[in-house]
Formats: sequence, structure tokens, C-alpha cells
Amino acid sequence: MKNLKQLNSGGFTLLETIVAVGLIAVAFVASLNLMATSFFYVSNIQDRLVAVNLTGEGIEIARNIRDNNWLQGKAWNSGLADGDYQAAYDSTSLSLYGGNPLLFNSGAGLYNYTSGEATPYIRKISIANLSSYEIKIISTVTWQRRNNSYSISAEDHLFNWR
Repeated sequence: MKNLKQLNSGGFTLLETIVAVGLIAVAFVASLNLMATSFFYVSNIQDRLVAVNLTGEGIEIARNIRDNNWLQGKAWNSGLADGDYQAAYDSTSLSLYGGNPLLFNSGAGLYNYTSGEATPYIRKISIANLSSYEIKIISTVTWQRRNNSYSISAEDHLFNWR
């Protein structure tokens, strides 16, 4: 009788093995799903961070044009007429909006319209002269990832302080 008990308690049954393998498989699939979701959100956050910075840069370009107008003795709003425009980080003037995507120059680490690798980001700088002393600037960056469209906008008002 003792020998029979020792013989039966020495290993796992086929049913126990199948249940254990099933639980391991479910845990493995769940962890893969969690990793895939994490990678998507990390990529999405990176895209949003770049877009926010490009949006702010659009407003800074318009502000820089206004400030240069003051330094050069021009009318404060020269080159800032109503309309939709695009401009690179080092632009001293605005170009009419053409819906062109920004290019990333990895050597310089900067976005522009002349050289570099194509990106999904499209920036539009919209200008509205509200009065003789106030301009409204709206900088919008749009992009697409995985058949989803995203957009980030920022608005600022420039004034003639002189």
C-alpha cells in the first residue's frame, strides 16, 4: 500500500500540465499585448512632443519677424499680412502655405523645408491682423500615424509696443 501512494504522488498528471501550460501562455500573451500598447503610447508621446515644439516654433518665427521689423525701422507688422503661411526655424520671412511636410536634417537636428528626411509633420502659421496694434497668430501642426490624424495648435497675440 505504501508503494502505491509513493508511485502516484511522484509527478504531475496530464491535466495539471495542460492547465499550467495554459496559464503560462495566457500570461505570455497578456505581457506581449502590454508591451505592444506601451510601444504605441511611447511613439504617440514622442510625436506629440515634437509637434508641440514645432507649434511653439511657428509662433516664435512670427514674433522674430515682428522684432526684426522694429530693429530695422520697418512697420512693426511688415511681412505679417493676413493669411496662412509656412516657415522654417531660421526664416526671416514667411512663405505661402503649401501643405508641405517638414524635413528633418539629422546632422543639424533641425526641421526645415529644404533638406533632410521627410517627416509626417505639416505646420501652418495663420495670421490675422485684428487692429493696427494687434495680430493674432495661430500655429498648427498636423500629422498622421497608423491611419489616425492628429493636430496641435497654439495661439498668441502680438502687439505693437512701440
